[in-house]
Amino acid sequence: MKQEESFISKVFHFYKLHGSLTWERKNNGKIIQKNKPDNHLMIYPSSEKYESSYEQPYFEMMSRFQQALRKEETLLIVIGFGFGDKHIRNVVLEAVNQNPSFQLLIVNYNREGRIYKTDSLKDFFEITEKEDELSVRRNVNIVFDTFKNFTDKYPENKTYYNSNETI
Repeated sequence: MKQEESFISKVFHFYKLHGSLTWERKNNGKIIQKNKPDNHLMIYPSSEKYESSYEQPYFEMMSRFQQALRKEETLLIVIGFGFGDKHIRNVVLEAVNQNPSFQLLIVNYNREGRIYKTDSLKDFFEITEKEDELSVRRNVNIVFDTFKNFTDKYPENKTYYNSNETI
């Protein structure tokens, strides 16, 4: 029997699909977190980038990421990622098109303060521009702001607090 994950308030899942500056793989294959690792465990921009994503731990993270996007009432907040990786963009687009309760929030900002419409973001802009059509779900939102301004403005969700907790 498969056990479903239980909901814990005030917890979110953070996926580092390209690794981390604080991860290192030891000689025995074990992955550890270290402030200053000798060899960062990351996928770097290169011609082998896509192939590297099929190695562990990246493959397992991508699998869990896909599973999470298929769950009901999932909100994905994307900050600092321009969807340049086609395999990740396609996973998110699949969730947008196949999961009716999925919500996508993209925080998009560049230093000049202009709308940053890259080819890799084009699909998401098209979805938001077609939102008046009945056939398109209203599940993609794009916010043009810095991370700090976004977090200052993002509303506090009081549904996750117990009645005896204070905000």
